[in-house]
Amino acid sequence: PDGLPCEPPLVTPLPVAGLVTRRVLVMDFLRGEPLSRAVDKMEERGIDPNGPEARLFGRRLLGALTTAFGRTILESGFFHADPHPGNLFVLDDGRLGLIDFGQVKQISVRSQRTLGKVMMALADRTSDTDPAELAKISELALELGVELKEGSPPEGPAAVAMWLFDGALDSLPGGFDVGELSPNSPVKVLKSFPQECVLVGRSTVLIKGIAARLGIRWSLANEWAPIAKRAQARDSKLRAVLARLLLPARWVGWKLAAAAGAVMARLPDDGWGRKARRGVARLAAPRAK
Repeated sequence: PDGLPCEPPLVTPLPVAGLVTRRVLVMDFLRGEPLSRAVDKMEERGIDPNGPEARLFGRRLLGALTTAFGRTILESGFFHADPHPGNLFVLDDGRLGLIDFGQVKQISVRSQRTLGKVMMALADRTSDTDPAELAKISELALELGVELKEGSPPEGPAAVAMWLFDGALDSLPGGFDVGELSPNSPVKVLKSFPQECVLVGRSTVLIKGIAARLGIRWSLANEWAPIAKRAQARDSKLRAVLARLLLPARWVGWKLAAAAGAVMARLPDDGWGRKARRGVARLAAPRAK
């Protein structure tokens, strides 16, 4: 975030220059075990999957996934869209690897900004029952594209956002349950979910599932809110810079258009004058814009 070199949260395989053709893709080999076999490997090495070593590893894993997906989703909008335990590797040197970028997704800047606002609203709330805070979260969820079935409680959109992005909760507003398999889950009242964010949801469900499996209370909203704030500050700074750069260009354009108008007004109203007016208009119009 500060522009300095840092250790990446996840290792990703890179193409090997000179060995890639239109038919063959040669990439780095990540030596390790898939996450789907992590429990078996722990037991083989005498590590209790429910012990402190496993919990420490789990927190490292959650932190790496949360940082990697938070930054790619909220900063670049371009992210790995097929995360599952078979694509995640625990490398021999202890680092974490992510493979199989055959399915990726890019979400719009608008969705990025709204999603970031949802994260900040969830992280900054002081109560899970305050009507004003719930209304703000619901409004952002609806702006993102969440639609609920008719007759759903007004807290429904907020409950969906909290269920999806805050795994540290024991209960949800509107009388909903936190378990996705519960008949009273907020998922049951979803009419439609924004298409752009469906694959974002896959990432969040993966992280939630790992946290639940390890018995770790993990709030994506709390972890992603600082990333969203940095992205928002960066966007604001970029817009300010562009405004300063474009203002002189607009001023020059207006001056050029005014000068062109004065020239055309002085041209004679005959065949040559009309031809000259058209030429001056063609020269001035692109710059005036």
